[in-house]
Amino acid sequence: MGILSWNRMKSGGREILSGLADLIYPRVCEVCGKSLVHSEEYLCTACLTDFPFADQEFIAGENILQQFERSYRPEQLFVLFYYDKFSNYKNLVYLVKYHSYRKLGVWLGRMLGEKMKSGCRADCIVPVPLHKKREKQRGFNQALEIARGINEVLHIELMEHAVERVKNTVSQTGKNAAERLKNVEDIFVLPYPEQVQGRHVLLVDDVITTGATIGSCLRVIASAGDVRFTLGCLARTI
Repeated sequence: MGILSWNRMKSGGREILSGLADLIYPRVCEVCGKSLVHSEEYLCTACLTDFPFADQEFIAGENILQQFERSYRPEQLFVLFYYDKFSNYKNLVYLVKYHSYRKLGVWLGRMLGEKMKSGCRADCIVPVPLHKKREKQRGFNQALEIARGINEVLHIELMEHAVERVKNTVSQTGKNAAERLKNVEDIFVLPYPEQVQGRHVLLVDDVITTGATIGSCLRVIASAGDVRFTLGCLARTI
């Protein structure tokens, strides 16, 4: 049997197995729940068409970055989509953050990477870390998976362990701005400052709300000296 024929047989076998898997465990859109066709991935065409992409010019005009102190204020903010708790698109965040959907996190990260490809000036990527206990419970760090997707597009250095989270804080959900700031005081450390000194860091997180956690992380990284920042987030609350 020739190599070409053998490759065709393997390809045909994979298609048969994939078809059987779809019959037993049908793939559905993570937003509307409708069945996906073979060419669709995670979202159906209709939901992808209606995807609530964040308007980059609008975000820049809002001066959302002004909430951060000048010494560690990001130069740019890139957001993939608007997070609305009344929209089914919130499922994407829930699945990545709470249901260990790692591949979806990478896929969405690639979408964010494509959005920032022509404008991001960073030379390395740092994901906001989880506490080791929280990461063990979830099985992974969602910010890291998003960062991996971004890195597949930008091809800049991914620094998984540049920052460590040393306090396992309670969730920020339901807290007001002052409570959020208090909750994230001194929760990060920078074990190897020389890794980020003089670098332009793309800090990656899943959702930006008040920016309290992100601000705490930026402050610690900035202590290395001569650090510039860009911020990349999967979603921004509205």
